[in-house]
Amino acid sequence: MVETDVAIVGAGLAGSLAATMLGRRGVSVALIDPFEHARPDFRCEKIEDRHADSLAKAGVLDEILPAARRYENVWVARLGRLAEIKPIVEYGIAYGDFVNGIRRLIPSEVVFVHNKVASLSLTPERQTLTLLSGDQISARLIIGATGLGAGFLDRIDMHRREISKCHSLSIGFDADSENLPFDSLTYFGEDPSHRVAYITLFPLASGLRVNIFTYHDLDDPWVRRLRISPMEAIAEALPRLERLTGRLRVRGAVKIRPVDLIATENAAQPGIALVGDAFSTACPVSGTGASKALLDTERLCNVHVPNWLSTPGMDADKIAAFYRDPLKTACDAHSLKTSLFAKRSTLGQTALWSAFRWGCYAGSLGRNLVEHRRFPRMPANSALQSEMPANH
Repeated sequence: MVETDVAIVGAGLAGSLAATMLGRRGVSVALIDPFEHARPDFRCEKIEDRHADSLAKAGVLDEILPAARRYENVWVARLGRLAEIKPIVEYGIAYGDFVNGIRRLIPSEVVFVHNKVASLSLTPERQTLTLLSGDQISARLIIGATGLGAGFLDRIDMHRREISKCHSLSIGFDADSENLPFDSLTYFGEDPSHRVAYITLFPLASGLRVNIFTYHDLDDPWVRRLRISPMEAIAEALPRLERLTGRLRVRGAVKIRPVDLIATENAAQPGIALVGDAFSTACPVSGTGASKALLDTERLCNVHVPNWLSTPGMDADKIAAFYRDPLKTACDAHSLKTSLFAKRSTLGQTALWSAFRWGCYAGSLGRNLVEHRRFPRMPANSALQSEMPANH
């Protein structure tokens, strides 16, 4: 039996970051994941302000950014028109590159076990994990960072509660385009009947990335058309998009991922703390999934785990303190509220929701005017020029 202070189950974004942070503190850590290297996955592909803040507090931001593609001045278009140029800095990075970049920072003292957890038992003192190989790991604390693959929780009387089944669809692909006038664009749905929240274009090291977030069911006819002819289906839902982007060409496979809103009940048990999607999921439309996972990990490893290990035992009261952390609870509440509201505001067809969307457009124009940020001058024969609202 391997004995350690902390056993981390899952070496995705949250698990790898936890192993890095605790390993650098000199904590004895075993990291359990079946794969030596993170595989490509359709998940977090940007480092935004909230992500950067958590990564900086975790002490890894400066080591991760060189692998990312920096961009700034994000264009925001609403209702078929360019509305705002946001003077913000973000970084594009493929999820697999992001995780592998963090894995390279894990101290050599951390034991990386390439296996899966078959079962576990919890006590207020020590926890035992039995792997598929039959080997066992004994730890004072287990950190559950398995993302959506949290089936092992059922064995310890934790239950995954569905809040909203197939809440949204995330669709992503690489693309080619010529002479884009922007580094990044966020373009909101044109009509609620099309069920599109927004499409975002931004650079990765490999080239242009396109992600579109919708509220279709998987068996919706539009989704079937998208699988066959993605750009034709997108043009059907966002007919004015080409005025800003020109004709995009899909490169490689189109990935489609349904998203369920799920929360874990009865999580405050002795000896185990859940982070990120293992605790509760977020809708990608809200933009809070990665920030929630990173904040969970930063708070747990910077604040709670050091305090827990400094005193005997690992009872449920200790674990509950993490779930009551004010920054964590505020982040979780904001994520759920934003996930639910975004769907209502996208699909709402009453006059009130229409006024809300027009208000968002007016707010974007107003912010742009206050910041004295002029829209770029386009060629006189450009379709975009004919759609450009005056802002001065």
